[in-house]
Amino acid sequence: MNARSTLALALFLAIGMTSMAMAQRPRREVQWVNPDIPTMPGLVHKVLDSKSLGHPVGYVIWTPPEMDISGQTRYPVVYFLHGAGGSEKSDAAGFASQVAGAIRSGKFPAAICVFPNGGMSGYRGDAEAMIIDELIPLVDKDYPTQVQPSGRVICGFSMGGAGSVHLSLNHPELFCGAGSWGGALSFRGSGEDSPLLAVAKQNADKLKANHYALLTINGDQDRPDAFKPLQAVLDERMIPHRVVVLEDTNHNLGKYHQETSSTMLEFLASQLNITNP
Repeated sequence: MNARSTLALALFLAIGMTSMAMAQRPRREVQWVNPDIPTMPGLVHKVLDSKSLGHPVGYVIWTPPEMDISGQTRYPVVYFLHGAGGSEKSDAAGFASQVAGAIRSGKFPAAICVFPNGGMSGYRGDAEAMIIDELIPLVDKDYPTQVQPSGRVICGFSMGGAGSVHLSLNHPELFCGAGSWGGALSFRGSGEDSPLLAVAKQNADKLKANHYALLTINGDQDRPDAFKPLQAVLDERMIPHRVVVLEDTNHNLGKYHQETSSTMLEFLASQLNITNP
């Protein structure tokens, strides 16, 4: 591992520990705009005046080096959703650094990364509407993106991992893949009653048409059976769903990343490359 990769990993581990600590604190008032992001080439903070939320909300964009702004080159987009207690700035620099490293090594296509602020919403309700109806169209308008589902993936940690599964299954016209670190169908119980099971059945044909696939990674001390009911539904309909369970792992983004960052990035890259070789 070179010095740049080591520094990026250290940054992500530090941010992961902070995210975990924040997730364990008592619920507090959500700060919807957090402009004090780390300094990193290509990383910028922006504000959306959201009609869905009824107030401004921050988001972070990372663009790859030497991005062609002429519009002749269209770029896939990765949406990363933070965990409970986090914000748009929580994991932006760490995750973008890893994507940048994978692009440099030829293991990931040149892509744009977007980090929304979902508050404590679970990425449902007004926050879901903000992302789906406002933020995604805005990004597609302001940047040279691939607007078809084959050019868009979504992933996240904890609440963000669960949110990635929720958004991708409910909006199969938008995403070709989703990845979850430490998420769950239900944070209490087995998830057998999750409404996502019915959603997956209802949208199965659209998911298959868009070559959708799901990757869920959980620790053996962090709801290792979190997506088992959904796995059965997707397997029955021949929709790819890879389940990874890590040994000696609790609810810790830093540990997930240390053990499986390459797994997550390889999965996301493979989904984007299916129809964009």
